[in-house]
Amino acid sequence: MANIYLDMDGVIADFFGLWADSCGAVHWKSIKEKEKSLMDLHNTDFFNKLPEFMDGETSISKTIVRETQWMSQQAGMGWGICSSPLRNDTMNSAYWKRVWLQDRGWMPQDMENLIFTSNKHKYARCKLKGTPNILIDDKPDNIKKWIDHGGIGIRFQTDKDDYNEYLLDQELPKAIEIYKNTL
Repeated sequence: MANIYLDMDGVIADFFGLWADSCGAVHWKSIKEKEKSLMDLHNTDFFNKLPEFMDGETSISKTIVRETQWMSQQAGMGWGICSSPLRNDTMNSAYWKRVWLQDRGWMPQDMENLIFTSNKHKYARCKLKGTPNILIDDKPDNIKKWIDHGGIGIRFQTDKDDYNEYLLDQELPKAIEIYKNTL
């Protein structure tokens, strides 16, 4: 079965906002010594502290997860998480990301759809049928590699893009339609 995968950082979890705050910066791009500050996150529970994206009292993150679950079910697809761990902190990052998802009740039903890897493109196609999977990710390089390996990619940044109009009303339905046309 093909899947719709959600990235965590930048899509349902505000990694960059918390990272900037923890470094005393206004924006993550203004963090001095980025590599060192990322290394300082190793072996910590940083990922468990990530805030959801909010619009007032409404969790945008929850809406994205729930709508993705519903739309995948309607399309006869599965859904999951495909998120990158910090470099050289794979086990620790994956552990705290999983705790974060469990605390919110957002774990994929099928555990093989919970993927923590820096090589997301390896999951661009369904292993059994070869049909394309869909990835929603904020990083252009991940989307390019995903598409280059036969998947369907949607570049989406929750703090920049309109989740209702752009993601849920336009891009995700369009990606599902592209998937259906491959069957």
